[in-house]
Amino acid sequence: MKIEIEVRTFGKVEVQGTEDDYQSTEIARVFNLPNETTLGELESFLTKLFGEVENGYSNPKQRLGKITMRAKKANGDNVYLS
Repeated sequence: MKIEIEVRTFGKVEVQGTEDDYQSTEIARVFNLPNETTLGELESFLTKLFGEVENGYSNPKQRLGKITMRAKKANGDNVYLS
């Protein structure tokens, strides 16, 4: 199944000579995973991506994550997109 994971960090930063500056970093990745993938395994992917975006940003004020699973209904069954 196709799983999309997006993480974003953002917050206010100080830049000399400017007012109300914000910095944001975002990563979006698509994984093709087996249907037996557990919620714990998805959390592990999310944790790794949070680490990646936080690595480039010393003190984010907000951290957001989103996991999306793509599926459609076909002949009465759920069909996961890959």
